Amino acid sequence: MQETRTHMATIKDIADEVGISKAAVSRILNNKGSFSAETTEKVWRVAKRLNYLPSGGQHADDADDIKVLAAIFPQEGLLLNESPYYSIMVSLLEKAAYDYGYSLMLCGALYNWEDEEKIFRSLRQRNVRGVILGSFSHDAAIFHNQRIPVVTIGTKASDQIPCIRSDNYASGQAAARHLLGKGCRRPLYITGYWRGLEYDERYRGFADELARHEVTPKAYHLGMNATRLQDIEGIITRMALDNPDADALFAESYSLSLECLRTYIGLGWRIPQDLKMVGYGNAFLTAYSNPRITLVKEDSWQIARRAVSLLVDLIENGPSAEASARDILVPVSLEAHQTT
Repeated sequence: MQETRTHMATIKDIADEVGISKAAVSRILNNKGSFSAETTEKVWRVAKRLNYLPSGGQHADDADDIKVLAAIFPQEGLLLNESPYYSIMVSLLEKAAYDYGYSLMLCGALYNWEDEEKIFRSLRQRNVRGVILGSFSHDAAIFHNQRIPVVTIGTKASDQIPCIRSDNYASGQAAARHLLGKGCRRPLYITGYWRGLEYDERYRGFADELARHEVTPKAYHLGMNATRLQDIEGIITRMALDNPDADALFAESYSLSLECLRTYIGLGWRIPQDLKMVGYGNAFLTAYSNPRITLVKEDSWQIARRAVSLLVDLIENGPSAEASARDILVPVSLEAHQTT
């Protein structure tokens, strides 16, 4: 008499038989990820033999197999076509999360934060284990208070929340040294940093390095109201017309350096003959301008990988005073192109 099978097969059963992780089995059965044809075929063959046939819903036993991280970035950054920085960072975070057996859910400013309880309920329903916060306009402590592990990117939120960010002070120093080496003595600086010029570490590094050579930059801040493209273009135009003798410009972000390049060329400046220009961004962005902008380059992959690694450690091993206090600075480099 044939034995009746009473045990409902789970992803763990398949993973144990195939010899791969539960996360890998889950991604194969949901047609995600990139796996060899041999592994994929073996997973489906074992799933069929064990009568594991996913259809519409998931088995209750498999709920814990779906491990999700949420990445929260400002909506304006995600939607701004002329600044692909955020989409690049999200892609790198997704790759890093996948390497650790997690999937990534993208949240654009998390529904404008209208109802915090609704936000946390939504995150729990989606089995979100931790949050990577790249939106500097909101308080990361609300996640900490809800006991949701959180890591910030770019801005240190508090002493209780770890942060991974570029060495922004060194970024300003690198830009200053490069422009000084090109003979520049009348530099400009422009920033849209939300906290203001006095908190902008790229400006501080830039100004301090120039001061060692008795050079003082003239700085412009876009202000919180300069959100539309025409506002930004108007401020850059005024900067150019007010400083016709300037010989260099360092822009705090890549999207801002693109706008500066477009505006100056439109006003008749020759780049780099009349004005040498340095921007800030990652290596993936250099192909987005013509001429190609000289860039203080952040290591975005290192930031993404270390942010995910630290968050997974908090999720799987619990918080610690050492982990919470971490403020990890990732080194930068300068990549010279056609604007200097």
